[in-house]
Amino acid sequence: MNFTLTVLAFFIGVLLPVQVGVNAELARHIYSPVLAALVSFLVGSICLVLSAAVLKSPLPTLGNVISLPSWLWTGGLIGALVVLGSILAGPKIGALALVSLLLAGQLIASIIIDHYGLLGFSIQKMDFQRVLGVILLVGGFLLVRKS
Repeated sequence: MNFTLTVLAFFIGVLLPVQVGVNAELARHIYSPVLAALVSFLVGSICLVLSAAVLKSPLPTLGNVISLPSWLWTGGLIGALVVLGSILAGPKIGALALVSLLLAGQLIASIIIDHYGLLGFSIQKMDFQRVLGVILLVGGFLLVRKS
C-alpha cells in the first residue's frame, strides 16, 4: 500500500470529527443545520474552484457532461446528506459514537462494493479475514457507544 496515500487517508479520518464539530457549532451560531451545511459546501466549492484553476484542470465538454449517466450526480446529494446528518446527530450522540457508526456503515458497504467490484472498484472477494475485521470494528463501536 502506498505510504503517502495511507497517510492522506488517515489525515482525512482525523479531519472528519473536526469537520462535524465545526459544522455543528456553525449551525448553533446561525440557528440552522441546513444553512450550516450550505455554508460548508459553498466554502468547499470555492476551494475546489480555486484548486481547479491553480492546477489548470481542463473543463469537460458540454457533450461529455450531458452524456453522463444520471446516477453519477448523486455524489453531491450523498455528500449533503452526510454533512447534514453529521451536523444533526454528532452533537447529540458524541464524536466517537458518530464516527464509529459512520465507520461501521462504511465498512459494511465497502466489503460489499469490493466483493462485487461495484462503482468502478476492483473486485476484492469477501473472505473470513475481511468479514472478521468488519465484525471486530463494528464490535468496537458497541464498546465505545454511549449507553
